[in-house]
Amino acid sequence: MAGTLLCFARVSVLGGGVPVLLPTQAPLDSQLSSRVALSGGMGVEYVSAQDIVDYVNSLALGYGATGKIPEFKAGVGFFGALAYPLSPEWVLKAEYVYLLVSYNPNIPVGSSEFTLTGHLPSLILQRVLWDEGLYNVKVGSGFGYHFVSLSTKYAFIDDKLSGEGLGMVVDLEANTAFGDHVFAYLGADLRWEFIGKLESSASSVPPSQIGVIPLPTGNAFLIGARLGFSYYF
Repeated sequence: MAGTLLCFARVSVLGGGVPVLLPTQAPLDSQLSSRVALSGGMGVEYVSAQDIVDYVNSLALGYGATGKIPEFKAGVGFFGALAYPLSPEWVLKAEYVYLLVSYNPNIPVGSSEFTLTGHLPSLILQRVLWDEGLYNVKVGSGFGYHFVSLSTKYAFIDDKLSGEGLGMVVDLEANTAFGDHVFAYLGADLRWEFIGKLESSASSVPPSQIGVIPLPTGNAFLIGARLGFSYYF
């Protein structure tokens, strides 16, 4: 059953003309899980990066900010993925996500811009829950080695903090047909980022390294939803 489906063909027996059913073999082309797929699109990611939020709020407070940015911040994630079938029940997916989140506290002394970016490649093993040819539903989990950076521009400071580390993801994916090859993609994900302390790229020592405000880690929790398209070969 891994690559074929047992079917029956109607034929006539010579002499009597009595129709009988004989077994034949047919490929499982109707199963999406047996086809390689490319997917892409974008979505919304709600990011909880407590260390980064505390760091930004502390810097902003030192320059006279009157409010604080919230712990959860909405960002955008652009994704691309390649899905390769291992069996009718299991699919291996290689995924890349580019994450962009902006934190903009209200600092009276000039403008401020804190931008978190992430490069999040992952390998995800998916279990096929439903596969009816015109649609499928899969759930999976995986991990990858991720890279994040925090661009900080405020007052007279222009710096960039960077870090890297492991990330884990749990995802839910559904595809529904527009045609034989093009499908609408709907997905949701949970992510955990285990990024160590971010390092400064500035040649001069920024105020946060003088011992007043310690540099943050890139640890984060994300929950998101996405839309896109899939092409099944």
